[in-house]
Amino acid sequence: MHPPTWFEWLTLAAIVLGPALALFTQRMLDRIREKKERRVQIYLTLMRTRATPLALDHVNALNSIDVVFNGQRDRKIRAAWANILAHVNTDANQSNWQERYNDLKVDLLREMGRRVGYDFSTDYLKRQFYHPALYGNMEADYARHLQKL
Repeated sequence: MHPPTWFEWLTLAAIVLGPALALFTQRMLDRIREKKERRVQIYLTLMRTRATPLALDHVNALNSIDVVFNGQRDRKIRAAWANILAHVNTDANQSNWQERYNDLKVDLLREMGRRVGYDFSTDYLKRQFYHPALYGNMEADYARHLQKL
């Protein structure tokens, strides 16, 4: 019997390591896909509810930003979110408070959109949504009620 050749060693390594490497690669691809899906879901939720900031889905999506967009390339998104948080902790009775809040939200949505593959203009993000007046009135009544508490 002769000692194994390099080709036989290579064949043996491929037989043993091939399935393990394929499984590892598939799991890594699944993780990447799941991470992208979570990011897209948060973005779509925020886009869907951008006219209703008191909606529970909207609030939950905002509070998930730091966890889901936690990579080095997500710094602009986290900075835009930090700007919103800083603003909501100021006096909401100041003039132009709501306008500034809306501008900050648009900045956040634009950054998130770019990261997940959407590129909407500022004007589009501010004006292209459907929000029945009744919902707006209900939210305003609810907000006034909360301020009294």
